[in-house]
Amino acid sequence: MDKVIDIEERIPSMREKRRRRTNKKFLFMLTVFVVALLAILYFQSPFSKIGEVTVSGANLHETSFYKEQSGLTADSPLWSFRTAKIEETMSAINGVQHVEVSRKWLRNIEIVITEWETVAYIEKAGQYNLLLENGKIFPVEMLPLDAEVPILNNFSDEASRKRITAQLLKMEDNVYQIVSEIIFDGTAEDTDRITVYMDDGFEVRAVISTFAEKMDFYPEITAQLKGYEKGVIDMEVGTFFIPFSKEYGLVEEEAESVDEEVE
Repeated sequence: MDKVIDIEERIPSMREKRRRRTNKKFLFMLTVFVVALLAILYFQSPFSKIGEVTVSGANLHETSFYKEQSGLTADSPLWSFRTAKIEETMSAINGVQHVEVSRKWLRNIEIVITEWETVAYIEKAGQYNLLLENGKIFPVEMLPLDAEVPILNNFSDEASRKRITAQLLKMEDNVYQIVSEIIFDGTAEDTDRITVYMDDGFEVRAVISTFAEKMDFYPEITAQLKGYEKGVIDMEVGTFFIPFSKEYGLVEEEAESVDEEVE
């Protein structure tokens, strides 16, 4: 009987190809094994656990509150959450404008909070809350009242709060910083009237719709009034000045509606 001869044994190039295929299979299996082993070792090691969670930008809420709301704690799995999902959840917290969650270095998590700025304090029944730049009210609770912003009184409806917020945000900083208190005097017939008390002793009467625009001229007006007694600056229609002595009856004659026009 004739002997069967393997052609590959007689052709060196084919034998070399088969050897290379065998080596490739072995290397592939070895790579899979090593990767799997490293993955197991990694997930069993401290490097796969969260090391430290840091929060920056917290003012309206305590840092601990934001950490709790994130659901992230030290030694919890580092890859068991999606940053986008946590950002979406935390952005719904009252007072929060934007949240960014990122992994830092090997194990740490950084949460950067951007809160809505405080525009004013809202007074109601002796309780002060914050009016934020988005027009929403934020309860102060136990946080200290340390923001240098004006106090708003009688702004009971959301529409008036949003209108005065828009005006305050447009106001020049040097004027905004000396506004002490704003009282809403609006009625059913006139929904815009406000009375404003300034840190420098003047009283301003204005309307919400033109408040920021008119107050841009406040420094020039008060500069012209140096040497006069303090009084009321009426900006509702034109711009007029009435000394307190006449406006509030500190002299015998009846207070005039207009004392001097400030040009």
